[in-house]
Amino acid sequence: MEYKIRVCEPSISELEKRYVMEALSNNFISSVAPPVAKFKEEFAKKIGVKHAVAVNSGGSALFLTLWALGIREGDEVIVPAFTMVATANAVKQCGATPVFVDSEYDTGNINPDLIEEKITPRTRAIMPVHIYGHPCDMDKINLIARDYGLHVIEDAAESHGALYKGKMTGSLAHAGCFSFYANKIITTGEGGTITTNSDELAYKLKKLKGYHFDDFAHFWHKHLAWNMRMSSLEAALGLAQLERLDELVEKRRRNARYYTKKLKGLVETPIEKPYAKSVYWMYGIRVKDEKTRNGLMTYLEKNGIETRTFFFPMNIQPIYKTTEQFPIAEKLGKVGLHLPSSSHLTDKEKDFVCAKIREFFNQTKSFKDGKSRK
Repeated sequence: MEYKIRVCEPSISELEKRYVMEALSNNFISSVAPPVAKFKEEFAKKIGVKHAVAVNSGGSALFLTLWALGIREGDEVIVPAFTMVATANAVKQCGATPVFVDSEYDTGNINPDLIEEKITPRTRAIMPVHIYGHPCDMDKINLIARDYGLHVIEDAAESHGALYKGKMTGSLAHAGCFSFYANKIITTGEGGTITTNSDELAYKLKKLKGYHFDDFAHFWHKHLAWNMRMSSLEAALGLAQLERLDELVEKRRRNARYYTKKLKGLVETPIEKPYAKSVYWMYGIRVKDEKTRNGLMTYLEKNGIETRTFFFPMNIQPIYKTTEQFPIAEKLGKVGLHLPSSSHLTDKEKDFVCAKIREFFNQTKSFKDGKSRK
């Protein structure tokens, strides 16, 4: 159907159009043209790390990082049960096994207190995901990793600009992996970036993302590698978006404050831990059960409002299905839904969404009380 209000759209200004047109005018199209180098430099500076390696997607960022760190068949990587499938897929693509850990209910993030019991002699890394833009408790995770000699890779696909104890996500571990898909806070259409302070890792990633041409003979290849490069047109769009990151984050946070005030007492609204500055990539609410969630989504859709469910946990996904239970992840997958969250969402649009949510619950209550729906 044609929605009046979409769940999450890119915010594109005249600046983005100008930068992309300048790239076209200068014939800057390939992955080795100046906009890519500039984007990597500026992104690293913004995140507060030495290196940023631009790639063609967030999924590629995760896979290449694991591969560059030597993750292979027989290895295990700890990932949250509650996440987007790209996290687990990146592990599987290396031939390794994703080992799932349940979530914190309040943030949806991996529960650090449950990680240690999942560590085995085959464990090589922990991949926490900053779910929906709220940072994980990285001090706890990094301490566990240090004690067991494990790598930590942040899946920061949803957390551009988020802070953990004043530091940017993507700067809190061995590497951080970002997605710039069209619905992210900043976008390059598709695209992704890996951030790191390791010179060695950055060098490996640079080689792996572009067929690993030899340093001494260009068409000489000693290693398996891929074409996962970012184009200059994507980078030009990203440069403009990056200049606007603070503005776009503040708009997301304003959306969250507005929704939370309007919906208080009606649904369960997201929280922000004392150590965190969440960017509220998606504004997610929770209701009492799956039936209510589905009913509310249908009602909003009938009124032209697009929503999304929360993630379906990995243990119920057909490709990762297991008998092991993850009660918090499973509950989140049943009771959560995302409201429209675009940075350019107007107060009028948010008021309309909130009014329809209230209308749904009022009608539901009237029906249960035996009163007319009208």
